[in-house]
Amino acid sequence: MTPKPDTLLTPSTLAHTLPAADAEVHLRAAQPHLVSVQEKETLLRAGVSYGTLLTPEGVPTEVQTAAYRAALIRNGERVGALLASLTAEILATYSQPVLVSLARAGTPVGCAMRRLARRWGSELPHHTLSIIRGSGIDGVALQAVRRQHPHGQLIFVDGWTGKGSIYEALVGSLPADIPTRLAVLSDPAGVALHAATHDDLLLPHAALNASVCGLLSRTFVTEEGGLHAARIEEQLRGHDHTAEYLEALDTLTTPFTLEFHLPVGPRPQRPYDRVTALAATLGVTDPHLVKPSVGEATRVFLRRQPAHLMLREAEHPDTLHLQALAEAAQVPVSIHPTLPYLAAALIAAALIHPGGS
Repeated sequence: MTPKPDTLLTPSTLAHTLPAADAEVHLRAAQPHLVSVQEKETLLRAGVSYGTLLTPEGVPTEVQTAAYRAALIRNGERVGALLASLTAEILATYSQPVLVSLARAGTPVGCAMRRLARRWGSELPHHTLSIIRGSGIDGVALQAVRRQHPHGQLIFVDGWTGKGSIYEALVGSLPADIPTRLAVLSDPAGVALHAATHDDLLLPHAALNASVCGLLSRTFVTEEGGLHAARIEEQLRGHDHTAEYLEALDTLTTPFTLEFHLPVGPRPQRPYDRVTALAATLGVTDPHLVKPSVGEATRVFLRRQPAHLMLREAEHPDTLHLQALAEAAQVPVSIHPTLPYLAAALIAAALIHPGGS
């Protein structure tokens, strides 16, 4: 059922901390079905949609915060170059581009690209909306963006790709007259139309969640339909790094000009097949339980019940936080030199109860 227009709550309803000049947020406030990680795993195995459940975020741990800070220092210059190269490519390719970032991992990227384009003298509209695996893109929000930009060329922005699930969700849910133009900073899956690199790397905001994205929770859907929803993670207000992170990205892109371009290298060819083959040797044959890439592996340790961590090499700087998280969770780690990603996390095939095997 589609709600009446007056029930489609406006972006201002959410007291997020994203600057209004950087993004128009197409999400409404709603009360989600809050569950613990273990309850979520039980419900998912019973067939409940992931997009209807939400686990409240805890205060970022020392491991997460240290990983975020270290990635800003270690990978910061490269992230600035990736942002500049991607933004320059979009501006050079399209006459009327409109950024539509996918909340949440794409949101800081879209904000940074908008700021950079503005510095280069171009107005690059930026909207952020929800896409949920299994539910697809938020059609109500997408219609609102199209009404604002009837001649705009929509570019869907994300931070990174894992196995390409979001790309598949776009393909499966976008109207036939909207091309699947996915643009990402890191595309180890090889599915994005526009990729700044195909390397797997730790983007700083992959180590955190709401605290670098305006305090927005992961998005979800509710029974009444309409705009996808989010809640404000109020418990994190004292730990909000959103403004700091966007300022840092702004500074990191300062050295670059509109003519800047990074060589991307060859597109990976079905790298996920090799990951699933390696996972099968560890007894995990359900593809839904295999999450490749540093970003997706980190998400597993923060949101799901991990069973195993696969690494391409030991002690890589971009996966040290994963090793620390695995050690804290007593999750085994194995090294696979042929892994096409830096990391992949395997989700428990059966529920693991505290104190159990």
